[in-house]
Amino acid sequence: MRIGVLGATGPAGSGLAVRLASVGYDVTIGSRSKYRAMEVSDKLLAKWPGQDLSITASDNEGAAAADVVVIATPWDAAGATAASVQDELAGKVVISMANALAKVGHEFQPLVPPRGSVAASVQAAVPRSHVAAAFHHVPAKELGDIAHPIESDVLVCSDHPSATECVIDIVSSIPDLRALDSGELSNAAPIEAFAAVLLQVNVRYKTRVAIRFTGLDGAGPASRSTAAAHAATAAQDVSGADAGES
Repeated sequence: MRIGVLGATGPAGSGLAVRLASVGYDVTIGSRSKYRAMEVSDKLLAKWPGQDLSITASDNEGAAAADVVVIATPWDAAGATAASVQDELAGKVVISMANALAKVGHEFQPLVPPRGSVAASVQAAVPRSHVAAAFHHVPAKELGDIAHPIESDVLVCSDHPSATECVIDIVSSIPDLRALDSGELSNAAPIEAFAAVLLQVNVRYKTRVAIRFTGLDGAGPASRSTAAAHAATAAQDVSGADAGES
């Protein structure tokens, strides 16, 4: 499976890109400038010379041609970035990972995007895609340090069950990450907002915290082997709907 990461020149996007590549995914880094994406790709490959990483670079349109696409831009650019490649994203699983936050004085505060969450704004921008929200609480620096495992729960929510299952399988392919089905996309609003709490804890205690829920011992998602099938199912669902409307 090829995963495209749009806006992967930032710490969260590049961290996710290299982490996904480290577990065997083919990853395309996307940016408004292909040359900027090439710079980031070269830096990642140079940083991890002992790893067999399948990372290529392209502009956002090229990255959007992947099987599954992650929107890793700053939150206020996520909807516009998705809309700019909406034809390439039609019928695909699209992962929104941005949090709408602002630092006011010494405190981090959540912002409320027009549709309640960044993920909902992305879904509105690409109505023919299956948007899922995920990776909001995973520290970017640790995500990109593939020499060490990263332990965290990842909350996944979507209005499309096939997208939820696909993203859960992708998350579960990363050692020590545990994906949790967190319901419909409306839950993205509190999930995104809670990132402000984690950042504040990080500042107060000079650390980088991650979320881990108790009481779920033994609970596990489907295996990664079905991720490609779920992505294909999502595409077929949308293609069928488009055909019916015509």
